[in-house]
Amino acid sequence: MRKVWIIVANSSTAKVYHAENVNTLVEINTFIHSESQMLDRDLVSDKPGRAKDHFHTMQEQTPQQVKERTVFADQIAKFLDKAILEKGIERIYLIANSPFLGFLRHSLKPNVTKLIESEIRKDLTHLRPEQVREYLPPVL
Repeated sequence: MRKVWIIVANSSTAKVYHAENVNTLVEINTFIHSESQMLDRDLVSDKPGRAKDHFHTMQEQTPQQVKERTVFADQIAKFLDKAILEKGIERIYLIANSPFLGFLRHSLKPNVTKLIESEIRKDLTHLRPEQVREYLPPVL
């Protein structure tokens, strides 16, 4: 059987499964990043800096929440990059809600993206492995 991994993620939780056989997914790792769900005011101690000139008010362009989601996507991407080298993963199925899927795509290195067999735009982090399996093709 090929070494197939399934990544199920949203902006604060990611679960990594491997396909033990055609029917069974086994969870091998879970990542939690609660900062991605916090409000900006809870993540930073002060308001974003502001400066006024004659025509514009300047403030931080990227909210802290977006930065935290980027940090989380980078963490998952580094884990996958390392796992490919150490574990010999041959195929990846990526399942993430639409906003976070974009963060993941941006963070993944080419050696990871070339192994992505399929992407599913859904948040399935709350499902049990056998329920996640139902969203995948019959043969992995």
